[in-house]
Amino acid sequence: MMNKRIPKILLVKMLLLYCSMMVYAQKTPEWVLPTTPFNEAETAKLMEKGTAVIQGTATLKKKGKDNFGVKGSQILLFPVTPYFTEFLELKKKFNSRKKQASMSPVAFTYRVEGRFLDDKGTFQFTNLKPGKYYAISWIAFARQKTVAVQTGTSTSYNVYGYALGSSPIYEDQYYDVFIENEVSGFVEVKEAGAVVNVVVSN
Repeated sequence: MMNKRIPKILLVKMLLLYCSMMVYAQKTPEWVLPTTPFNEAETAKLMEKGTAVIQGTATLKKKGKDNFGVKGSQILLFPVTPYFTEFLELKKKFNSRKKQASMSPVAFTYRVEGRFLDDKGTFQFTNLKPGKYYAISWIAFARQKTVAVQTGTSTSYNVYGYALGSSPIYEDQYYDVFIENEVSGFVEVKEAGAVVNVVVSN
């Protein structure tokens, strides 16, 4: 009797494993990479130490309100190369749960990492060479949501004082949900020692 039940148990386990793998596969997007070869040597030269400065502020405009990068949050600076340019074009086409544009791990390492200096989105990148760059960050903004919460119960009575029934009393309560949006833009350094001021926004 036991020998006949074992295959059924194994079959159930295999089906469960297959279902879990299918769910995982559906959640993982397909990564679309640029077809342009990544020239690591050329990009490394662009990242060599220079004397120029890029500074400014990053702001996210939502419903007429300015939201700023907060102190300590990250802002990235990429040198603009043919590989990176194609990545930006792919990003416009593939930005869904099924397909997303991406860069190779090696290409992604060629960036300058900065931090906002205050709660007004101020940033500064130093020691840069002349060239074209792309600044990008993610700034959070608050979106108000409403939820109905039971705050009490209303009971009705007949003329004799006996309860006929009751119904819940609800009140709307408001809370904020913080959502991050991307802010980005191109910046060009035309000469050594230049100080370029820029506003990065959506």
